Amino acid sequence: MEASRGVIGLTGGEPEIPTVAIVDGKLLSPDRKLAAALDRAEVWTLLRRAQRDRQPADLRIVVKPELGGFAPGSPTATDPRLIEHLLDLLYDHGFSNAAVVGTCDSSAAWAENRDLHALADLLGYRYETPKGRPYDILDLADHPAFDAFPPGCVMHGCAISNIWLDADYRIVFSKSRTDEAAGYALCLDTLIDVLPLPDKNTHYRRRRDPGDVAAALLAVAPVQFCLIDGIVAGHGPGGRRAPSAIETNTLIAASDIVLADYVGALKMSLDPTVSPTFAPVACRHPVPQRYLIMGSLSPWPEWQNVAPRVREATRLRQRAEGIDRLVEPWLQCLDPELFPLKHPLDSRINLSLTPLLADPSNAWLLDILNELLGWIGQGIEAYRTMFGKDSLRQCVLPLGIDLAALPDSAFTTLIEELKQLESAVAAATRVSSELCWQEIGESTVFCYARMLPIDFDLFTRRVDIARTIQFMNDYLGGVLVPLAYDDTGRPVRQAERNVYLPQPNYLVLYHGKPIDVSKLEVVQYDIDRQRLFWKTIKSENESATCDDGIATFERTAEGTRVTIMGRQQFMLPTFWQVFDPKYVPGLKPMLVTHAYQTFFDRTMANLEAVVEGREIRIGRPVDELPTPPIELLMPLLKRLMEIATPVIAELAGQGRRPGEPRGETDADGFTHVRLTKEPATSPEFRIAELSRFIDRLGQAITRDLLRPATTP
Repeated sequence: MEASRGVIGLTGGEPEIPTVAIVDGKLLSPDRKLAAALDRAEVWTLLRRAQRDRQPADLRIVVKPELGGFAPGSPTATDPRLIEHLLDLLYDHGFSNAAVVGTCDSSAAWAENRDLHALADLLGYRYETPKGRPYDILDLADHPAFDAFPPGCVMHGCAISNIWLDADYRIVFSKSRTDEAAGYALCLDTLIDVLPLPDKNTHYRRRRDPGDVAAALLAVAPVQFCLIDGIVAGHGPGGRRAPSAIETNTLIAASDIVLADYVGALKMSLDPTVSPTFAPVACRHPVPQRYLIMGSLSPWPEWQNVAPRVREATRLRQRAEGIDRLVEPWLQCLDPELFPLKHPLDSRINLSLTPLLADPSNAWLLDILNELLGWIGQGIEAYRTMFGKDSLRQCVLPLGIDLAALPDSAFTTLIEELKQLESAVAAATRVSSELCWQEIGESTVFCYARMLPIDFDLFTRRVDIARTIQFMNDYLGGVLVPLAYDDTGRPVRQAERNVYLPQPNYLVLYHGKPIDVSKLEVVQYDIDRQRLFWKTIKSENESATCDDGIATFERTAEGTRVTIMGRQQFMLPTFWQVFDPKYVPGLKPMLVTHAYQTFFDRTMANLEAVVEGREIRIGRPVDELPTPPIELLMPLLKRLMEIATPVIAELAGQGRRPGEPRGETDADGFTHVRLTKEPATSPEFRIAELSRFIDRLGQAITRDLLRPATTP
């Protein structure tokens, strides 16, 4: 074995040096490899530390394997024999209070036998170790806790099982495998599957950033030990959809989950940050600065990764949630005897597509399909952004600001800096009775004010000044974290991250980004005036350089005067950077005026609606349970048939066949007819025959789709 030391910026301040054990070669059996990996990664020392003053049998240990296989012996699922041998080794050292844990995954929505215990049984779990010790498989959908994730966390308010939270020692035993979208999927990906909602892809990978989810999990329930099963790994361009098995004869063990994925990616000859899950986690839980590697880091020979173009095309498709959920069962290679698809349409399409797309020589076809579906999804999203905002999906995000690193002076200097905006807007050009603005450098400084005929006390009681930003037009989601309160319990200092639709909305047609900014805020309360100051600290998607401002509610004799002034600089799409509207006389002022006037007119309408108790939030809730896409598709097909049938019948002469009587009905209800014999070459005859063909084809399609598929 080759031993090497990995050092990244040695500082010497850590209490211990994590060890990664890489055990490979064909000389040792898998069981002996596992024992050697555990010994070299010092798991027994770590377990004894976790005991404290307890007996080994009192230590509650949970083992989370990867269960994502679609056939026994799948190269995308942890080998059950290794899990059972791990339990035996734990028992041998006195740690008898160990259980296997898991939940069903997204495939349970469209495939049979995907609930936890049926899946475990079909994958080969025997509920008894080779040495005759019984073990349990516990469902992490049971015993949920809803208060584990703190405010400001992307998972705040979401459930997680107390089985996972209350464990004294958590072990993730993942599988070495490629992934079409992420490049690879290892321990961090397996960790996400401890969460309870069945459709994990939708709730934890599409509607939330998977890296943010994994980071949140590690913050509330750290993983103490990780293993990666690479005895028979899943490689190739098909990823988990159509895996190819390869014998790497390798086991990886580590006490740090980020380090485990880091080493696992290097063994695949991949940059670990290629995974969208790894990068956000590594920002919050970085790779240890000092670590020891026992074994060889040399990449596996003959290993095949997913090409970058395939990753990008797959990610493009996955951003279209509804479309991606629809085609997922069509593309997955599986054992149809053990995991039959629930809907006949899925079965028939799957049987037709998977043999074709599993062939590497047809990879170009899948790329085209992915990009086409992705473009369709982008088109639908653009339409919704401009014309159907309530059908968009709200978003939840972590705060993105390290509050512990903020000096107290950040809030005091914020007020003084923003008050300078008042003198800047005083010189701005007035473009309407409510709005004035001007450019200063690359930023736009503006002020919008309107008198609302609403009593000030009523207005401020209904409209929380601290939440003003959330009441603005096109607010899609974010997070607000109060940091300090006054004597009455009102927030006076807070941090906020918010996301708005691209402004103006039509920029979505040019791939304009949503506006995503994190801010520090100060709130002031007086008898006749309330103010909110905010200053941008960062923009996670680089959509804004600055988005600072002051919102003021003032008491007047007529009601409440609302004033919003600010300084903004947003990143324009490439098209508008190249074709700068300032070179067309009068165009840019017109566009800016229209954009600000429209945005704040609608914001004022939102504030009035809040006073009246009406809902203003656009979009659907992030954790709304999704409808199975196939259930949405079938009514669409039925409706298309209903629309097409009368049109075709009309073209064919009201469904009249050649030789049938043609006639007109008089006022008394009598039909006057004359018999004709149309030649087979006439247009009417051909239309009638086409109508009959389409009608019979529709009947055949309906019959085939509703009939269960059989395996050839």
